[in-house]
Amino acid sequence: MKQILITFLIVFSLFSCTQSQLPKLELSYENAKVFTKGNELIVATGKIERVYKLTDYGLTTTMFKEYSSSKEWVKADTGVCDWEIGENVLGNLVSINAKISDDEKFTNTHILVEAEFEYPEKQTMVKYTIWVYPDAQGLRTQLQLKAMPGYAAQDEKFTTDITETLQLSEKPNEVIAFGLMQGIKTNMDNDLLTEKYLAFEDQKIDWASGTILSGKEDGIVLIKESNKSTSLRKEGDVATGEFEISNHKITISGAGMFPADLKTDQYTNSWANWVILYSGGEDNANIALKQFDRLRYPVHPDRDIIMMANTWGSEDKPTECIYAAREENVLKEIESVADLGIDLLQIDEGWQNNEWMPAKHSKEFQRIKFIKEDYPIYPEGWKNVRKKADSLNVKLGLWAAWTITEDKLKTNYDSGNFSSFKLDFANLKTVEKRDELIGKARSLIKYADYKTIVNWDVTEIAPRAGYFYGREYGNIYLENRKINTERENVMYIPYKVLKDAWQLSKYVNLNKFQLTVQNIDMAGDKTKTDAHLHNHPYAVAITLMGSPIFFQETHYYTKEAREQIKPLLAIYKKHRPDIYKGYVFPIGEEPDNQSWTGFQNHNAKTNSGYLTVFRELNNNEASKEMTLKYVKDAEVKLINLMTNEEKVVKMNGSNIQFAIDQPAGYQFLHYEVLN
Repeated sequence: MKQILITFLIVFSLFSCTQSQLPKLELSYENAKVFTKGNELIVATGKIERVYKLTDYGLTTTMFKEYSSSKEWVKADTGVCDWEIGENVLGNLVSINAKISDDEKFTNTHILVEAEFEYPEKQTMVKYTIWVYPDAQGLRTQLQLKAMPGYAAQDEKFTTDITETLQLSEKPNEVIAFGLMQGIKTNMDNDLLTEKYLAFEDQKIDWASGTILSGKEDGIVLIKESNKSTSLRKEGDVATGEFEISNHKITISGAGMFPADLKTDQYTNSWANWVILYSGGEDNANIALKQFDRLRYPVHPDRDIIMMANTWGSEDKPTECIYAAREENVLKEIESVADLGIDLLQIDEGWQNNEWMPAKHSKEFQRIKFIKEDYPIYPEGWKNVRKKADSLNVKLGLWAAWTITEDKLKTNYDSGNFSSFKLDFANLKTVEKRDELIGKARSLIKYADYKTIVNWDVTEIAPRAGYFYGREYGNIYLENRKINTERENVMYIPYKVLKDAWQLSKYVNLNKFQLTVQNIDMAGDKTKTDAHLHNHPYAVAITLMGSPIFFQETHYYTKEAREQIKPLLAIYKKHRPDIYKGYVFPIGEEPDNQSWTGFQNHNAKTNSGYLTVFRELNNNEASKEMTLKYVKDAEVKLINLMTNEEKVVKMNGSNIQFAIDQPAGYQFLHYEVLN
């Protein structure tokens, strides 16, 4: 993370919006700049530029363009405002300022613009913020709301809660709307990804996290930075809002709060929005989105690039899983993960007493109803596991319920030196619960001097963090996948894990999501899963373009299994730093257990990347031509990383021929474009 080099602040005291001039404001950071000119506020990243005009109601966008194409997607003056919380009323600009910020090291360095308005008739204050990242294709905007003295909530919900508006200069050809499901189960008919191609016509889209407004050779990507999911029930929806198209205008709603949530002593955050401009086709929209996503949620190599094992997932019975978290077993697991080359062992539930400290004995365990026998858990606290982990260069992680207090998180961090905390069971159905949990995670990470992270769990339908929210604090644990279970809805089936990752990779950076590796030798009901018909490297390779998590007790791997897995992990770790510099996209056909499919990890700066290619179990073709992105009509050098075999191939347009002798086979490749 770049350190803050410049701090610059301009504040102008209260004056009416009807005045024609904005106070003088001018600040640059690298290629980003912000300045005022008359009644206009201009923000530019070096690749895009947005112009706001001061009106009687707030700020309205009058121009929004992308430099490389000179396309002006907005060229209008509505005279109203880009936001509308309740009905439009006259307001006053209280202050406007700009400074260099990195949000306390939780995002990349950018220019932060804050424009504060008061609306006396509604007795509310609004702060409109803009994050201007250098060389970004887009901007992040957000509203913050505060009550003025005498404010009283009149309604249960805001009559309108518009947080972003674009009055388009021309009508896009179509709208691509997409959303992702929380609580995905392996046997559900619904896919993880919902994706619809819609006409640009009057409509409301209330299920999506993002939309792409696609023109002929360019477009706009709009993202709701919220915990919106396609499975989120209305009663748990904390005003996540919708996309609404009306004529040439698109608005994004979602205040993230309700009238009664406003406070007089502090601002409350609404859900933020990303507005990204791109040139080219749909592939260009996806790369522009992922590049902005990584600016917003950067990867910190020293803490975020980790491969994890977790003590919980070998069984599906709580008593047995809890037993796996005891010191005796964890010491054994530390040795096992060190041998395999896994970076971190996460201790799941089974360690804690009622005070969220290590229980000395099972009779102290917090959920005593699951205990059938008397056994020691952590007689000396974290002392012994920490010593063992340090001696073998293994990091430790810790599970806790989201209700754990902040002071106990910090106490356990101090005594156990945990590099990762998983906070589970969250139900963020109110603003207070959301902000309390996020604040707890933020405080812990700062306390640890940014040497720990917090992982979120989206395995249930209750509102949690989400796919586009909270990822500055750590990775997302995507789904429970267990190999030894009677429950079909959590059964580990390789192609379904692959399918979820494949769908997920279309619109998010996959390396921020934990993908499950299971021990296929431990398959319980072989009529419900075909895991045993695959091989161990295949099960691991499925996860390599994401963040692998061995959701199991790894000491159950046989000697033969370990001999298959260790070479792959060693090669993966050698290339992992470069893999994390690229952007992952799905290639081939959607996994269905009989396709050729996989992932492409592309680095445009080096014109090279990585491929994981899979010939699925029920596929009968020994070779297949697959289409790559961002590479066309070129000679490409391919290196099979497992065999070191090299060859140069001439692409057929954007296609390359791959060969895998046997079904349930894979290839892990590096490619380099030669011309």
